[in-house]
Amino acid sequence: MNLRSNLFDKKMIIGILVLIPILVIVLVIIGRNLIIPSNEDIINQLKHEKYYSSKVHYLFKNSKSQFEENTTQYYSFDKGLRIEFLDGYKRVKVYKGGEIKVEKDGDEDYTLDKDIDKIYPLAFLQNILSNYQEGDAEEVKEEWGSGLYLKVNIDYKNMNKHLDKAELYIDKNKKVPVLLKILDDNNKERVIITYKDFKIEKTLSNDLF
Repeated sequence: MNLRSNLFDKKMIIGILVLIPILVIVLVIIGRNLIIPSNEDIINQLKHEKYYSSKVHYLFKNSKSQFEENTTQYYSFDKGLRIEFLDGYKRVKVYKGGEIKVEKDGDEDYTLDKDIDKIYPLAFLQNILSNYQEGDAEEVKEEWGSGLYLKVNIDYKNMNKHLDKAELYIDKNKKVPVLLKILDDNNKERVIITYKDFKIEKTLSNDLF
């Protein structure tokens, strides 16, 4: 009886000794994924953020000229989108439901159908990442920046030939968007959107919308 008991105890000890390194490896892998999110995790987190704000610069290009606009933007998953235009013809556009409410200093507010303006809302992450993503995100370095970026290739299947596809660049370290290039069907840059001071918000005031 004692011999059987000793053999059983030895087997238990051996089993525990074998399991310990396996458990340690599993815990290290789980902990690493929690501390260092994958590229896909970073993209999905941005896609599902509920509130954020950012300074957003637009550069529009065509064969003859270029046009720039500076804005401040707010996103609320349950209230809508707000764009404050800061240059020249100052105005505010609030995109909510099927309407765009336009506010201008000294003028009466008015509303437009949402289909009137499809360009400016392209800057919002949910409007970018809801489109088809071609392949996995690439880790790249670019001459216009000093960090490591995730490049996400977007296919605008339902847009026109001037807005055929896009390249979204995300700062891998800071986990924030930095640049969106919108290209035509000849791979020429048509709109360059730059993000600065991107901030995840806990909530946003109803007064903004």
